[in-house]
Amino acid sequence: MKTKWKKLLGSVLALALLLGVLLPGGKAEAAQETLLNTYGSLFGYSGTCINLSQLRDANTLAHVKTHYNSITLENEMKPDAMLGYSPKLITKEAAANAGYYVPSSCTETYLPAINFDTLDEVLRICYENGLSVRAHTLVWQSQTRYWFFRVGYSKDYGYVSAAQMDIRMEYYIKSVMNHVYTSKYGKIVYAWDVVNEYLHADNSGWQAIYGNVTTSPAFVKRAFQYAHDCISYFGLTDSVSLFYNDYNTYMEVDDVIRMIQYINSDKKLCDGVGMQSHLGTTFPSVEYYTTALQSFVNAGLEVQITELDVVNKGNTDQANYMYDLMTNILRIKKKGGNITCITHWGISDDVTWIKGEKPLLFSTLGVAKDAYYRVLAAYKDAGFGIGGGTGTQPTLQNGWYYIKNVHSQKYLQTAGNAGGNSVNVEIGTGSGAAGQKWYVTNLGDGYITLKNGFGYMLDVQYGANEDGTNIQTYSANGADAQKFKLMGTSNAGAYGIVTKVSSDGKGLDVYNWGSSDGVNVCQWTYYGEENQMWIFEPCNN
Repeated sequence: MKTKWKKLLGSVLALALLLGVLLPGGKAEAAQETLLNTYGSLFGYSGTCINLSQLRDANTLAHVKTHYNSITLENEMKPDAMLGYSPKLITKEAAANAGYYVPSSCTETYLPAINFDTLDEVLRICYENGLSVRAHTLVWQSQTRYWFFRVGYSKDYGYVSAAQMDIRMEYYIKSVMNHVYTSKYGKIVYAWDVVNEYLHADNSGWQAIYGNVTTSPAFVKRAFQYAHDCISYFGLTDSVSLFYNDYNTYMEVDDVIRMIQYINSDKKLCDGVGMQSHLGTTFPSVEYYTTALQSFVNAGLEVQITELDVVNKGNTDQANYMYDLMTNILRIKKKGGNITCITHWGISDDVTWIKGEKPLLFSTLGVAKDAYYRVLAAYKDAGFGIGGGTGTQPTLQNGWYYIKNVHSQKYLQTAGNAGGNSVNVEIGTGSGAAGQKWYVTNLGDGYITLKNGFGYMLDVQYGANEDGTNIQTYSANGADAQKFKLMGTSNAGAYGIVTKVSSDGKGLDVYNWGSSDGVNVCQWTYYGEENQMWIFEPCNN
């Protein structure tokens, strides 16, 4: 009877958490916390690994939308899935007519068809449900079929030359990326793993044609050039990131950094590293992993944690490891580390790729484990609140204020002390000018507007939800681009100012921790450090 009662009570508690209702002595804010409105808001993307059949399931999709805003296809965007296990050859003219990118230097009569059916359906579902996509992966030795490297696309012939393989690689990369970004749904693809696991390549067609693994692989650099050509053509270089993705990156930090530096030696082609994080509580240690992460950040790389799961000795062991791991990741993020996504590699333990193990945060769909709650506890203990801020949301009275940045001790102002539409916002030495005065109006829903002394509103340019988006002034129009929320910080009397267009995930940021007059103010992922803290000093207008 005790066992049955405990099971019943557990079910009631689980239901209460899902519905967000209060049990006696409970706290409403705990019921509201999810991976999405905590880590997703702070890092920009909270992700999971999934396949099309799971996305088609209404219950799974609802779970995904609760905790994640990003998905990565486990296998269905890899070359063998897109090209097929055996080639389906079409004429070069047919390929061009189908919208494929055919390099002008291509001399082959026949080219392999690419199957976009699964990808198109995934993009549609994600677009209709507010989910973004990490594209994984374009160049990978492990799941590219042997025939792609052979003369005539046939196992009966030898390998093509390096020059011919360059053309095939360009054909594949640009055809896939062009297909995505000419689709009505393509804008949701925000990152690409251009090259996967090159440093661990062994006995593949890539090595047979291009030679042994080094930290200066010319064909890898060309792959990034082809991918960069595409996002540049579509005007997406500021909103789409290109990654080198690999496992055990904590063991090969220097090689990864050297290779990316080589790729970027002429111009920046690779934005950063995808740290596959198939971890275990016995190895690597949290400290070992953290040291690698900090090294990538120090090298100026964007980092996405791309394939996180943790093999463990049991629930408590996993929960403790995950708490310590997330605490360290959050610490680096809080100090300004450019970490932009955490992707958990699977929905739940019953569908994990690591058979017989229990490495994820959910045991089955929607059934959270101790590790899940410890991950949320790490977020809270790091000083962050829902929406990426720290502490509870403060309020200010309506009225006029100077707004001083904590790090620079300079004031939020319009460039040239000008009033008007599309006037840039920056920091400057206090002068009492109209361009440094801001009227706070509480809207009654937690958001405020900020109107300067010339009567123009603080505004996120184009209402974009992107890091680096400019902050300007514009005529009042009631749009979300002119709505902001104050966030409590660890500095008493200072606030973060997050933007509604980012769902409170990004805030007003003094670019690159600048402190000189005229340094630009932009929107950036909110992590609550001093270059994102602002003191409101009452004044008269």
